[in-house]
Amino acid sequence: MTVRLRVLCVAGSPSAGSHTRALVGHIGGLLEQRGFGSGLADLAVLDLPRSHPDHYWSEAPHPVVQAREFIEAVLASDALVLGTPVYHSGYSGLLKSAVDLLPSDAFAGKAVGLVSHASGPRGSATACEQLRQVVKALGGWAVPMQVSTVSADFAPSAGGQRGLDVTGPVHARCVELADQLAAFTRAMRRGTADSSTIAEDTAEAAAATSAEDTAEVAA
Repeated sequence: MTVRLRVLCVAGSPSAGSHTRALVGHIGGLLEQRGFGSGLADLAVLDLPRSHPDHYWSEAPHPVVQAREFIEAVLASDALVLGTPVYHSGYSGLLKSAVDLLPSDAFAGKAVGLVSHASGPRGSATACEQLRQVVKALGGWAVPMQVSTVSADFAPSAGGQRGLDVTGPVHARCVELADQLAAFTRAMRRGTADSSTIAEDTAEAAAATSAEDTAEVAA
């Protein structure tokens, strides 16, 4: 039975209904079209605790329920999308604090898509480049395509919510990011499955050899 891959989209803006949330939601929708299950971690409403050194290196479960659930959601995902507003040419402190709750191998074996939003002229690529270092530090692999938006890339949608303008040029970049994230996630999962099969075959061969050696000794 084929297991459905899951992507967790993390919106790192402190503002409810932000452009960042709309952007990661758009990517999540594109990945759903590619057969993924999509989840959203909206940091504006999750009310995560601040990271603290007492828990950073501890192997014990985090004492705060919201933090435990966030960590578990990240670890259970096959891929991630990290989205951030741009503040002073960097990613948000809210996203930084959330990432600092995670164990040091939280992104191991996961492909990660990076997106950012700036209210002014396009210049939000810097935040994505900074996040590439964070992804690498947590053992993940950031796909080459990244998406940076400005307010003009969005239009009101049903219910007055923000939505990315699918007729604009940024939508095509989102499609390419989703394609890369889907392809690399599936390739990485196949690699993991192949490694597991090799390990199982090796163990079976070793067990068979051991049984033969025992039979020869008994003989």
